Amino acid sequence: MLADVRLSTPPDDVLAVNGVGDGFALVAPFGEGWYRVFAWNRNNQVEDSAPLDLAEVREVTRRALGSDFGMHDPRWLSRFHSDERQVPAYRVGRVFLAGDAAHCHSPAGGQGMNTGMQDAANLGWKLAAAVAGWGGEALLDSYHAERHPVGRQVLRSSGLLVRLALVRPWWARMARNTIAPAIVRLPVVRDRVAGTISAIGLRYPAPAGADHRVGTRAPDVQLRDGRWLYQALRGGRFVLVGAPAEQLDLLPQVDGADSAQPMLAGDRLLLVRPDGYLGWVGAAADFAAWASGYFEDRRQSPAGSRAER
Repeated sequence: MLADVRLSTPPDDVLAVNGVGDGFALVAPFGEGWYRVFAWNRNNQVEDSAPLDLAEVREVTRRALGSDFGMHDPRWLSRFHSDERQVPAYRVGRVFLAGDAAHCHSPAGGQGMNTGMQDAANLGWKLAAAVAGWGGEALLDSYHAERHPVGRQVLRSSGLLVRLALVRPWWARMARNTIAPAIVRLPVVRDRVAGTISAIGLRYPAPAGADHRVGTRAPDVQLRDGRWLYQALRGGRFVLVGAPAEQLDLLPQVDGADSAQPMLAGDRLLLVRPDGYLGWVGAAADFAAWASGYFEDRRQSPAGSRAER
């Protein structure tokens, strides 16, 4: 059940969430004084079209959280069915799937929006490369190779959150409520969980022997011209960080690339893809050979790509 409501006595924490075996409730601020309630009642599984009133939402919330926080004046009430599905292929010929068309899962963790936007960002620059003539089959196929594992991980993590919330044995709930919070407080675990939930911590496969940073999200470093790297990426083009503009001559196949000088110079060049991920990291002397091989391998074939046909 989903409801947008007003609360007379909002919870002390930003999020109020708990499961008691036969019920689950989550209350989160939705802006402008509204709160989103997500509730589930194991003992009342009905069709999505069944009528829903606020009394049912309040009852389950009280059972799970000990209070309904005086919820009132609902502006929206709805039932929904939480599915977990993923297509086997994100690309079939000229058809590409992204977002909810490629994967659907529980709303637990709020991962769906971030995942869908990153699908679109990953696919967008690759389609643009194909239209520009330098992106061929290998680059287009890399969309599935990079994003399908991410979607699979989101299904697993969101499903795990729901299953943890709905465990029935009392001892399992006690372990969840005591042990899990203690583990999540550990810095290493906390950072890993935050990176997973936000999708910022994901990494794409890197070629053998590549710098360990390749495939990770580029950090938002400050540039000498007063901008930040993420501002330089708004043009939807490659950004070569740490090299003079003439280095861009080594990227003749790219329809648009920019150079940027970081405030703190390093001993490596960073080639940031249009979607914000590092495509290459290395010494300036090695860039020409790498760029030639990378873009030549992904150049459009003379007969045109399958997507073009």
